[in-house]
Amino acid sequence: MIFCVEDDDSIRDLMLYALRASGFEAEGFADGNALFGALEGKYPRLILLDIMLPGMDGIEILKRLRSAAATAGIPVIITSAKGTEYDKVMGLDLGADDYLVKPFGMMEMVSRIRAVLRRFGP
Repeated sequence: MIFCVEDDDSIRDLMLYALRASGFEAEGFADGNALFGALEGKYPRLILLDIMLPGMDGIEILKRLRSAAATAGIPVIITSAKGTEYDKVMGLDLGADDYLVKPFGMMEMVSRIRAVLRRFGP
């Protein structure tokens, strides 16, 4: 299962469609509260996380994920329109496993997910 946190409905729907068409199970969430609600019941193999979200932003979500023992080991790929070197370095240094700058292609997204999952085992 892959969790996709993206507040733009059309982008989230496209990402979920691409994931499911590539053989992944995927669920989408519009904000951090919905993500953390879902994490109470199950843990995904990977989280795609937008930075600019309403309420709790992606950086705050990432810090919270990394600070909790139950979620610290879940791979996270940041998906953001913030594409400066500083933004990428900050996200990676805070514990993201990869960083995709929007707009990105769905084939690239799936390929990066597969690469991260290979590093984290079956």
